[in-house]
Amino acid sequence: MNAIEAYGDKLYIGAAIPNFVFASWDKYSDLIMSNFNCYTCENEMKPEAILDEEKSRNTLPSSYKHAAVKFDACAPVVKTALTVGVKLRLHTLVWHSQTPDWFFTEDYTSGGAPVCREVMLCRMENYIKDVLAFFLEGYPDLIYAVDVVNEAFDRESGDENGVRRDKNMWYQTVGSDYYYQALLFAHKYAGHSTKLFYNDYSCMYKPDIILSNLKSAKKEGLLDGIGMQSHLSLTDNQELYFAAMDKFASEGYEIEVTELDVGVKDADHEKLERQGEYYQDLMDRIMSRRESGTNISAVTVWGLSDHLSWRRGEHALLFDENLNPKPAYYGFLRQYKKSEL
Repeated sequence: MNAIEAYGDKLYIGAAIPNFVFASWDKYSDLIMSNFNCYTCENEMKPEAILDEEKSRNTLPSSYKHAAVKFDACAPVVKTALTVGVKLRLHTLVWHSQTPDWFFTEDYTSGGAPVCREVMLCRMENYIKDVLAFFLEGYPDLIYAVDVVNEAFDRESGDENGVRRDKNMWYQTVGSDYYYQALLFAHKYAGHSTKLFYNDYSCMYKPDIILSNLKSAKKEGLLDGIGMQSHLSLTDNQELYFAAMDKFASEGYEIEVTELDVGVKDADHEKLERQGEYYQDLMDRIMSRRESGTNISAVTVWGLSDHLSWRRGEHALLFDENLNPKPAYYGFLRQYKKSEL
């Protein structure tokens, strides 16, 4: 049994896939197509990959409130997804990281003076409109979900309401409601079949901050779901993780597990077995909630194999560097039996 057979009629089972995988498609295609029915670009749909600095600067002043965009970086995933017939998650529109500083300045240079709130809101709206139009008009039904805002809330680097302030040009130019404005614009331009998500890390440690800040947007119908980044380790408490999930579900949010990996440092055979057990426990509890009525619609792992992981050296994914399934894979399928491995 593979992941599509195990879950394909119940959930989107996704993977974050970098561009060079599509350039070597024959090497990875069997593994991908038998296990994943939706893809997420690891980096190629983030603002730094889509915003066109040179064209924006060279077309001033007409581009002053409307930065230029380009979509060559994500062309391989779009082509492959259309060819094999799978859906895409769009990750992500508004994020403090991997959004270039020049986008926020008067002259589109990294050293320029920041623009005012009014101008930045125009740039935000036009950027969101252009990105959504490219996909929703050019490739109808390809994008099923959008991470509209990523990582807007943080206890340590946030303001009095927990809105991320430090090293956040969105906060500095637009203000503490920048995430709400992004959701407002995304709702304005998204199609009815496209789900709009707020996505964040360490959700188990800040569910109340997330819920309180998103309350107005949820009440106004601007937001469908919460993406729970799930960069976990064997020492992470699943009780806290699922307590947060239950809080989100109780407020009427659709839930997606968006960036799943489970790190194991200094991995030996015993730790890899424990990793398999951890994945199995996680998926058992996810599916139990779904079968009981919790609106969990997708689980996406953040990478294909250990050597393609952003957490290289932590053996965090389902397949090893030779693309062989690990105990983690069998645990993910809820088929892990320690005595057989």
